[in-house]
Amino acid sequence: MPEIRHLTVRGSYGVLPAIGSFVGEAAEAAGLDEDASFHCRLAVDEACTNIIEHAYGGEDIGSIEITCKIEPGVCSIEIVDYGKPFNPDTVPTPDPAASLEELQPGGIGLHLMRQIMDTVEFRFGEGRNTLLMVKRRKDGAALPRHVGVPVEEVRSGVWIVMPKGRLDAATSPALEEALSDSLERGRIWLVIDMTKVDYVSSRGLKTLVSAWRKAGDAGGNLLLYGMTERVASIFETVGFSHIFDIYLSLDDALASIVSQGDK
Repeated sequence: MPEIRHLTVRGSYGVLPAIGSFVGEAAEAAGLDEDASFHCRLAVDEACTNIIEHAYGGEDIGSIEITCKIEPGVCSIEIVDYGKPFNPDTVPTPDPAASLEELQPGGIGLHLMRQIMDTVEFRFGEGRNTLLMVKRRKDGAALPRHVGVPVEEVRSGVWIVMPKGRLDAATSPALEEALSDSLERGRIWLVIDMTKVDYVSSRGLKTLVSAWRKAGDAGGNLLLYGMTERVASIFETVGFSHIFDIYLSLDDALASIVSQGDK
């Protein structure tokens, strides 16, 4: 069964980065590579910009509804607005030799969308405008493999979990599997080595929070150490720095466990 994700926002330039993150995570979850994921974000950015500028004629006038259908190797993106419709067939392909004054508004963005996406289809009617775009994984490109996250006993009854790289929609399942397996084995004192993690999305945060709750419910704890400044800023922004016990080093994390009198 495909995974469906929805996002509804007001038509504002300020929400374009959030839309890009939403679509990028969906593309990664579908197994698309970095280039394909970038194309999805760029195409949606162009589409939403056109909606704000031309369908609504300005910011904060109407809503934009985005639905991503995620399947192995395929990300389908549906964008709905309730503004002024247009006929895409009347928008000419931009002429590189033409002057900027001769270019039709929206023409460059529409042309770009058609070039970088595998499918670009418009439907109009019943007071709504619908754009469907599809991006497929290139033939022969492998789906990202969820390589197991290493877990080692760092001292009696305390286990260190060592993810690396990105913790996003595509890679968090590997961490989730490692944490779930550890908790099912009764390993309720977990320390997460964050020194090699350079990116954390909302999916990665949810994975950590879920394991932290389960460890606490079982009488243990989940601690983190060694965050980069960039990753630490994400935890601070969402308020998770007040939820987790976060330390600079492994020694500090272990000392905290000892001080709790449980080890």
